[in-house]
Amino acid sequence: MNLTEINNLTPDCCAAAKIDINDCYKDEKRPLKNISAAVKSIIVVAHHIENSQEWIWTQMRSERGNSTCIADLHTKDTIRDIKDYLKLKGFNTKIVAYPGVSGVRFKELANKTSLGEIGDNNLFLHKEWGPWVHLRVLLTDAEIYNSEPTYSSEVCIHCGKCIEACPVNALSQNDFNIQRCKERHKKLNSAHSCEICARICPIGEEPPKIE
Repeated sequence: MNLTEINNLTPDCCAAAKIDINDCYKDEKRPLKNISAAVKSIIVVAHHIENSQEWIWTQMRSERGNSTCIADLHTKDTIRDIKDYLKLKGFNTKIVAYPGVSGVRFKELANKTSLGEIGDNNLFLHKEWGPWVHLRVLLTDAEIYNSEPTYSSEVCIHCGKCIEACPVNALSQNDFNIQRCKERHKKLNSAHSCEICARICPIGEEPPKIE
């Protein structure tokens, strides 16, 4: 199956890319194989955040700490459409739960695709949308081929703006202090994250800020 078939199922605000399971490191394969022992292809779906309202997290039954957002609901709907299509073709699939539950880091997988790369702000940067992207992952035993380049060219321009702007000095050129970042988030409104390192990033078009 060609990846083009998958992308034909996605709305304009989304894009899909694939990874072969054999392109993953041993430590990356383990949680994926635990979810689906027969996995051959990993489909990463990225949704473009065009409105800040899409990324407001609200209390709702969900695998992500009992909260969800419009972007996640929409991306999961797109994943389900792909899942249903592959099922009709006779393939098995499994939607991967959020990293805190599954142990699968979505942005690390997306970093292996043509969608973009992880930037100095430790966010996944889409090649066109920048940090304004929401990710979801689907595993399948279908062998999916891609006629386009598998890896993205460099997206982050290493301008240093995110490093300078971080109020808790959690970022550096080659390191990320996750504890400082988490502590910062705990002090903020739980409905949405800090966003400073995303909003100062020159890649992509920044959606209007919620006041």
